Amino acid sequence: MIAVVVGVPGVGKTTVVREALKRVEIREVNYGDVFLEVAGELYGITNRDEIREKLTADQYRILHKRASEKIAEMAKEPLLLDTHALISLETGFMPGFPFFVLERLPISLFVIIEADPEEVEGRRRRDARERGMGLEHDVALHQLLNRMAVVTYAVLKGASVYIIHNKEGEAERAGEELAEVLRKWMSGLESRR
Repeated sequence: MIAVVVGVPGVGKTTVVREALKRVEIREVNYGDVFLEVAGELYGITNRDEIREKLTADQYRILHKRASEKIAEMAKEPLLLDTHALISLETGFMPGFPFFVLERLPISLFVIIEADPEEVEGRRRRDARERGMGLEHDVALHQLLNRMAVVTYAVLKGASVYIIHNKEGEAERAGEELAEVLRKWMSGLESRR
């Protein structure tokens, strides 16, 4: 089974996940890393920017299918999947979990990491990485659309949704909250066996 953790760029998702992994034992996989690995195998892609620049929509769908199949194989034991609910493009937002991906993945929990938009914008200013494009710069809108997307995904999967607020300077607390949610989720999986 899979627990998915999502959040807008700059929300501190990676930091919160790292804090949680100090407290709970679960395999963690980054969807983007698997996506890039498969893109390299299929199309010779070597970095994430090339995926957006070089692939057609059909190639992108094939890549999504192969990456989700690979992740589904890993999910024989509980798995924490670090990814994005929506991908920001210049033309708008694209679902991180198209239906054909949702069908393949045994997801039973979605966790959204959020923060005040002003805090996210401040984190982005301090971060040297290039972060997205287009509508992604409207943090409040992106977080609202994330909630809408995740609830839709959860309805389709019969999964639950949990939201963690990652306040500035409180990543350790948010990580403990995520760890506790994961413990309860894994405990529920054990009781179903």
